[in-house]
Amino acid sequence: MKKIYSAVIVLSLVVPALAVAADANKSEIHGTVELGARGVDISGNKALFQEFRDLDDSILGGIQLDYLKSAYHFQFDADKIGLDDQSFHLKGGEYGNFKYKFNYDEMVHNYGFDAITPYTGLGTQQVNVVAVPADTSTWTKFDSAVEHKTYGGELELSLHSPFYVNVGAEKREQSGLRPYTLKTGFGGFAEGPEPISTTTDNLHLKGGYLGESVTVSLTGSLSSFKNDNKYVYRDNVADLVDNNIVLAPDNDYSKMAADLSWCDLPLGSVLAAGLSRAHLENDFTANDINYSPVMLATLANLNRTTFEGDIDYTNVSIALSSRPLDKLDTKIYYNYRDRDNNSSFISYGATTASTNNAKELLSYEKDTTGIDIGYRLPNKTKLNAGYEYMKMDRSTALPAYSGATNFYRYDNPESTTDDTLYVGLKNSALDWLTAKIRYKKLERNSDINTAAVVADGNDPTIYTTRFDAADKSMDEWKLSFDFIPADNLDLGLSYTYTHNDYDENNSSINDDKRQSVYLDLGWRAVESVRLSGFLGFEKKEVDSNKRLNLALDVDHVEKTDDDFWTYGLAANVTATEKLTFDLSWQYQKSDGAVNYDNSLNNTTYESISATDDYTKKTLEAKATYAIDPKLGLTLGYLYEKMEYSDISYANFTNVVGNFYYSGVYADPNYEANVGYVMVKYGF
Repeated sequence: MKKIYSAVIVLSLVVPALAVAADANKSEIHGTVELGARGVDISGNKALFQEFRDLDDSILGGIQLDYLKSAYHFQFDADKIGLDDQSFHLKGGEYGNFKYKFNYDEMVHNYGFDAITPYTGLGTQQVNVVAVPADTSTWTKFDSAVEHKTYGGELELSLHSPFYVNVGAEKREQSGLRPYTLKTGFGGFAEGPEPISTTTDNLHLKGGYLGESVTVSLTGSLSSFKNDNKYVYRDNVADLVDNNIVLAPDNDYSKMAADLSWCDLPLGSVLAAGLSRAHLENDFTANDINYSPVMLATLANLNRTTFEGDIDYTNVSIALSSRPLDKLDTKIYYNYRDRDNNSSFISYGATTASTNNAKELLSYEKDTTGIDIGYRLPNKTKLNAGYEYMKMDRSTALPAYSGATNFYRYDNPESTTDDTLYVGLKNSALDWLTAKIRYKKLERNSDINTAAVVADGNDPTIYTTRFDAADKSMDEWKLSFDFIPADNLDLGLSYTYTHNDYDENNSSINDDKRQSVYLDLGWRAVESVRLSGFLGFEKKEVDSNKRLNLALDVDHVEKTDDDFWTYGLAANVTATEKLTFDLSWQYQKSDGAVNYDNSLNNTTYESISATDDYTKKTLEAKATYAIDPKLGLTLGYLYEKMEYSDISYANFTNVVGNFYYSGVYADPNYEANVGYVMVKYGF
């Protein structure tokens, strides 16, 4: 792979160089080359500090190259060369004729380092555990991380005409180990990593017409996902039945889409319309996952051993934006979405009706229509208002009584309707002040199929509805001010309040309130000093009804509170013509808590004060010195500290009864110091 990188770099440098040599007087080339080194000192959780980035001791390098010759242009960018988050981007073309681009990107997702598990055979489709060793020092050590790679390109031809064709291809690869929990076969569970080795191949073809008043495009795309690991087989002598974990199956996706935009219509109207049809399919056979003979015997009641996934998506959208009057803007729109799930019906109980996947085969239709109006009032005031109606019809019937623990659960009403109304005002009568206020109201109504509940012999007053499909009333206020009291000073202030009320829910979220306030500032104190900053506060309060006893409508109320504070300061100082300084500081603090109202239940629950509490501090400093017009030197420093507190991490141990933890998320605290030096040459 490193040879590929080198070839790309050499090719990207040679091509424009040859063009320059051919006609040096009529071409222009310029760019930068950077080279440096970085030193890192980390104490604590190194994986969390580097969760989505590569920040180890390393050599740093980057290239940026631009070439222009008449209508032909070429650009190449390479960043973080040789690191686990490197990227290479190449694009160019001839204006009005053709254009192209190629890219290669890497990203790493680090979950945890130096984790342990009683399993052996990690990274394969068969892991083993004969007995769990009491001495955890003998367990298998592993790093849990997944590397993501994306590479591809596209070419577009227009040939100086209003017609164009665009074709592109892309490959995505994932490899590594991801946290997973497996049954041990000894009456417990053990954390052991899931082997990741997947590829996704994407291909698209697009053609269109770009006219003065009409644009049309047709797009076709194909995507194929392949997983080298269809399952994880857990081999041990204690359990020969439940010994397989089924992983993501291969699947294929295709889509056709058409889009139209037509302007210069009467009343200053613009019409936009779109239509798409997509299909997702896969198939999976029980024989593909290496079931043991004992397990296969337990599957005797299967009505079929092959699952065939088959889902179609249809989308239609149309919108008409108009200006019937000088002071009036309008938009009316309609969107339709249909999900048709024709996947295999699988039954695995004593009869086909007793235990099956029917409730998972969700099909639905979603219709959305609305209108937006904008009217310009006197004194530089604009009124905005709108209404939207959305109806969703679901095919999935309410699932039957869950059986085991005196608890009825009825998800997914067959239909829900949302009525949304908003109104807002914007005023900029004062040159130094712009004020906005907006109110939004949503009412959601759902139908619970009480006839189906009664037919099952159950009490229709005792059910649970998913909060995202339950009856809901939402009120939202947004208020913002933009101040420009002086030419060198900008201030912004915003406030948002949202209240979601789910009063009809017997055993789910009942009440959800959220508030946020943010202040930002930009100030050019003098010509050589620029200052900026922000201050923010967010608060979330969620009340959930819980029922453990069917004799009570509500057993107890769980109250979750989260407060979040953040602020940041940054300064840019030009000390001399050659020397500049950049300094920034950011602080984040989250304080969560869970409290219980036990007045309806004799059981006492202890309130939890440490839930997702953390403090994060980040300091960045950089000094840049221009040695000469082409050569520059940069010295930089990064300090970052995370302190995390949550009851689930308190007094962590790898073994709790028959549960065996890897420690992949244990001790999330860290403190890091990063220093680097870069030399930059421009030409």
